[in-house]
Amino acid sequence: MTVTTAPVVLDDLAELDRWAVWRREIVDGREAKVPYRVTGYRADDTNPRHWGQLEHAVKALQTGRYTGLAFAFFLGDGLVGLDLDDCLSAGELKPWARGIVERFSDTYMEISPSGNGIKIWARGKLAANVPKVRIADGGLELYTHSRYFTYTGRVFRGAPLEVEDHATDAIALYDHLMAGRKKTWPLQPLQGGRIPHGQQHSTLVSIAGTLRARRVCDEAILDCLLAINAHQCERPGPPENIARIVRSTRAWGGGA
Repeated sequence: MTVTTAPVVLDDLAELDRWAVWRREIVDGREAKVPYRVTGYRADDTNPRHWGQLEHAVKALQTGRYTGLAFAFFLGDGLVGLDLDDCLSAGELKPWARGIVERFSDTYMEISPSGNGIKIWARGKLAANVPKVRIADGGLELYTHSRYFTYTGRVFRGAPLEVEDHATDAIALYDHLMAGRKKTWPLQPLQGGRIPHGQQHSTLVSIAGTLRARRVCDEAILDCLLAINAHQCERPGPPENIARIVRSTRAWGGGA
């Protein structure tokens, strides 16, 4: 459903020039949330020039051509986004998500467009983004840059309209998730030599990070990921997605 009435935005986020709009579209046969600049062109969540003032995004939303508002994370803003996927059932938190939501209960969180997930904004920073980690029948992602969140304004259970400092909690959660990920590191031998479809994005991100930590140049990283994508992924993704992974890891620097 297309929305033309903008939701209420808390001051902590409204003052940042990180806004655009998004629209549901079919991409590669699947429904996707595609971000757009207010000029009508697609937005790149690694390019801060594509994101701007909230009032401009609201005007674009009010044209009726878009589904909702979008907020992008960039290094230097000091924000961390927690994306809890499929954590709600009939409006109630699933057991695996309760501890996380309780720990971040004093900062802003809202219900996602699907009605099944929760997005949380907090102050802090991470060494790197954490692509989706499967937990029970849901998933958790952590982002500090090169990603955007849809913004619904559907506050979850009276969450405060403020973004609070959770630097210590964010790092603790990051360390916990990364420790679990290392036990099933994507570069371990693959059964049948193929990367399962549900793991290919996180695998390629991990490989890109490993190469970048060894000072491999962008061109070589891209060539490597394209080859893996084409020859070892069960369902190879489009080349532009691979290029996006390479761009998103640039901020990691020398293995940061």
